[in-house]
Amino acid sequence: MDPFEQLIAENDRYVREGRHRELGVRPSRQIAVVTCMDARIDSFAAYGLQLGECHVIRNAGGRVTDDVLRSLTLSTHALGVRAILVATHTNCGVRDPDGSMTQRLEQLLGHPALPRDWGTFADPADAVRADCEVLRSWPDRPEGLVVGGYVFDVTDGRLDQVVAPFEAPAP
Repeated sequence: MDPFEQLIAENDRYVREGRHRELGVRPSRQIAVVTCMDARIDSFAAYGLQLGECHVIRNAGGRVTDDVLRSLTLSTHALGVRAILVATHTNCGVRDPDGSMTQRLEQLLGHPALPRDWGTFADPADAVRADCEVLRSWPDRPEGLVVGGYVFDVTDGRLDQVVAPFEAPAP
């Protein structure tokens, strides 16, 4: 079966309903969520958000990378975001307590992996703390930006605070 067939059919329904046409380009709740690409995380449902209310920026591990900072620069300066929720999660596929991710990937690839920072971590809470520190010292942060860090538990859906929301000092 074509893996896209059902997706295209659902897109036809989406187009017919047309609710997306009523939304503005700016997120109405002025929030951005940085989280993992894990398919078990429904950021809208888990955080009580609706389409049009926030920006959701996802990558492996939910890490604050250079590309996430690029997106957040646009999100905060051009599109009005004033708060960022950073959330890793339990049982993450990039959790790498023994530092063997590159070797494991090379075995799976069958050739040497490109040298890069895979964004792995041993402890999701430590990853959140590190990423919140990146945002605390981010030179492009807008004045008054509020940042908070959390770990999402994939077994029960609970969001546990790791870094209390703070207002990042002006650069």
